[in-house]
Amino acid sequence: MKKVLSGLTVLSVISFSFAQSLEERVENLEKKIKQLEERVLQLEGKPVIQSKEKEPILLKEGVKPVEYTMIQKKFHKGENKLYDRDDKILLVFNFTSNFKKDVDVLYGNLKIYDKSGNELLTQPIKVYKPLDFIRSNKIKPGETFRRTIEIIYETDKPNLKYIKDAPVEDLKIEIQFNKVEFSDGSVEFLN
Repeated sequence: MKKVLSGLTVLSVISFSFAQSLEERVENLEKKIKQLEERVLQLEGKPVIQSKEKEPILLKEGVKPVEYTMIQKKFHKGENKLYDRDDKILLVFNFTSNFKKDVDVLYGNLKIYDKSGNELLTQPIKVYKPLDFIRSNKIKPGETFRRTIEIIYETDKPNLKYIKDAPVEDLKIEIQFNKVEFSDGSVEFLN
């Protein structure tokens, strides 16, 4: 009799833990479906009703989602090879993620202004860590990483010539992030 009762106890514990994991999986799937429905509504141009239960995505309130510091500006002359045809202005940045979750890709716009505030360039950008088989290419919460943003240099555009020749102190460089794709598949649109 004792063996039967202990066997039933073990089975009930195993089935309870299995049921919890199934419930958690169903809950995660329901969240994903809701995110996809909101994304479809957004693409169709219909208003998205935001739920009041939205959990915060940032590590701390009142901080920017992504902080950045420009380290260097340099010019790269193209070598007229298949993979390196164009001359480029290279801007090297350190980015720090302030999100609570791992990030795959950040989308935004690079804007460059001269000293007097005239806009010289607006370029869409995509920031991610390169594929690395040894370490993860996910951007961890609070992690700082380095990325280079390339601007194709065209000689017939005077704004690009000014950006290439001007010292960094004479340029105001801003990055405005507007979308983030998290590693769990969720997407967040930033203001």
